[in-house]
Parts: sequence; structure tokens; C-alpha cells
Amino acid sequence: MATEPSIPSTDELQPPQPSRLDLAVVLFFTTMVMTLAATAMLWIPAIAPAVADEMGISSSLVGYQFTIAYLGGMASSLFAGSLVQRLGAWRTSQMSLVLLATGHLIMMSGVPAIMVVGSVVTGLGYGAMNPPALDLLSRVASPSNRNLVFSIRFTGVPLGGVLASLIGPPLALEFGWQATMLVVGCLGLTLLLAMQPFRAKWDANRDPAVRVIRDPFAGLRLVLSDFPLRCLAFTGLCFAAIQLSLTSFTVTVLVEEAGWTLVTAGVALSCVQVAGVIGRVGWGVVADRFRAGTVVLIFIGLTNTVGSVIASQLSDDWPHLAVLTFFFLFGIVAVGWNGVFASEAARISPPGRIGHATGGVLFVTFAGVLVGPVVFSTAFALTGTYSTTFAATGVLGLVGAALVWWAARVAAR
Repeated sequence: MATEPSIPSTDELQPPQPSRLDLAVVLFFTTMVMTLAATAMLWIPAIAPAVADEMGISSSLVGYQFTIAYLGGMASSLFAGSLVQRLGAWRTSQMSLVLLATGHLIMMSGVPAIMVVGSVVTGLGYGAMNPPALDLLSRVASPSNRNLVFSIRFTGVPLGGVLASLIGPPLALEFGWQATMLVVGCLGLTLLLAMQPFRAKWDANRDPAVRVIRDPFAGLRLVLSDFPLRCLAFTGLCFAAIQLSLTSFTVTVLVEEAGWTLVTAGVALSCVQVAGVIGRVGWGVVADRFRAGTVVLIFIGLTNTVGSVIASQLSDDWPHLAVLTFFFLFGIVAVGWNGVFASEAARISPPGRIGHATGGVLFVTFAGVLVGPVVFSTAFALTGTYSTTFAATGVLGLVGAALVWWAARVAAR
């Protein structure tokens, strides 16, 4: 009986190791791009009350902007592989900054229909920045530090969330929400110009003859045709669903079912985000130390399930310190998986096609961002309580762990 074909590891075809300066430059700029991209995506949610008040709409409607932006991210992730080949990974990263800034400038209009367009453009920038970054990092990371390198870069997401939360609201109160949309544009332009001197070196392998507008599902088909990549992609969907459910509903659960105030519940959410930064770096260190990225992902999946079950038992009887400690520990696994996951995706991608393969993987993973809150909300509609719905997301942790284990077994054969 034939087994599924496995993709050769990039370890086997790794070129001579780059200098530490190369590693530092690439890691710094890819992390900064991701931080700004996360800031751009989370900017409107961070100032949602101010936006809703000035536009005369419900804050819940503002929340749809995040979903629309992620749909744009899913779309651009399918084309990013071709952009990396034609323009180069460095230029594609710069292009994502232009899209992020442009999206925010469009949303300054304050007209709902036009803001939808701006949200899509912002999402296009977000989806376009991951494949080139993974391509660049795969060129400067070594087998001994790959997971840590990728994990450091992925700290940009929670850092961007903190940045949006800290500077967005006070600027919106002082200058109005529309004026604050210039922040991402100014920061993006500054970062783009700072990156320009390094462009020739890191885009030397680009191929101007490659067509950008071609089959957009080539990367997705590549992923779905290879068993280990396919399993990893759906693992990302499961883990992303858990992460978004946790970060989206922590405050609601604590306020409505544990009797917390909005401010103290916000502290718990901050614990989750800080833990995410620690977890992303920590899991990268563990995976590199023991050369066990798949084992780490399996452990994260199982621990996510345990955390979800514990969360389903939350009540107003729990001491506040115990709740904060729990959410901190839960955040380490639920928000800290991305770096090791991305490292594994790049490692098993076909040499020379990392942009295409990771774009396909991230398309499936982004779907988890949309699926998670939907699953959570549906479970709430069926059970009538937010806390017990965490049990539904716990199933996703088991599925993700099983997929990683299955992929590892097939690859080993």
C-alpha cells in the first residue's frame, strides 16, 4: 500500500549559514513589519467605542471590520507566493506596508461602504506579509535556532495588540478616531524607507518573469496534495480558532458569568496577551533545545484542551488571583503556538516554494480565525452559558494534536 509522499526537509538542502548580522537584520525587520501589521488590524477594534459614537452606529457593527479584514488576508495569502518570486521577499514585505497604510487612509473617510474597502485593503496587507517573512527567515535560521527565530518574529502579533490598545484610545479621545488612522501610515512609511537599503541583497533571487496573476489556488493545492503540509494547515486552523475564542471572549465571560468589572476583566485579557509573548519565545526555545517541534505542537494541542475544560468551570467563587494565574498559563499555550507552527511549515515546504506553501498553509489557518468565534457563539446559543462553550473549543485542541501526530507518523515512514 503506497504511503503519502513526504517533502524533503530544508535542513538537507541548507546553504552555508549567513552571518549573525544577516540574522539580526532580517529578524528585526520581519518582526517590525508583523508588529505594525497586527497594530493595523487591531486598531479599529481598539478604538471601536469612539468610532461607533462618531458614526452613530453600534459598536458590535464595528466588530465586523476585523472579520472583513481577515477575509482580505486570506485572499492575499494565496497570491503572496507569486509576489515573493517576482518581486522578492523584501519588496513584498514593503508592499504589505503600503497596503496597510493605504487601507487605513481609505477608512479615514468614515463612510461605512468605503470603510469596507479600506478594511479589505488592510487585510490584503496583513495576508501578504507572512509568506515573504517566512521565506526570509528560512534563509537566515539554522536547524539549531529555527524555532526560536520564527517565534521571536511572531511576538509581533501580541506586541501589535498592546501597541494598538495603549496608543489608539488616548489618541482617538484627543484628536478624533479619523486622525488616528494616520499613525499606521506614518509608521509604515518610516519602516519602508528604513528597509530600502537592504532590498538589493535580499531580493537578489527574484525572478521578474514570474506571473503574479495566475492560478491563485496553486499554493493551496500544493498544501492539500501533501499529507504532512495538509495536516499542519488544519492544525493551524484548530489552534487559531482556540486563540481567537480565548482573546475574543475572555472579558465577556468574566464580566457576565464571574461578576468581574470591565477593568479587572481587561487585566485578565492583558495577562493572556503578555503570556502569548512569553509563550512564543519559550516554546521556540524548547523546540530548538530538544529538536522536537512536532512534540511541542502536540503538547500545546493537548494543553489547550485541558485549559478549555478548566475554563468551562469558571465561576464567581474563584479567587481573582487564581483566575488571573489560570488565564496567564492558558495564554502561554493558546497564544504561544505560532512561531513553532510557522517554523514547521517552512521546514517541510518544498525548497524554492516556501512562499507558495506557507501561503496555502496560512490561508487554511486564517480560516480558523473566522471559525473559532463562530463555533464559540454557536455553542453559546445551544448551551446558554459562555463558560461551558469553552468545552467545544477544547475539542479543537485534541483534533490539532492528533493531526500533528498523524503527519509525523506518515513523514517518518
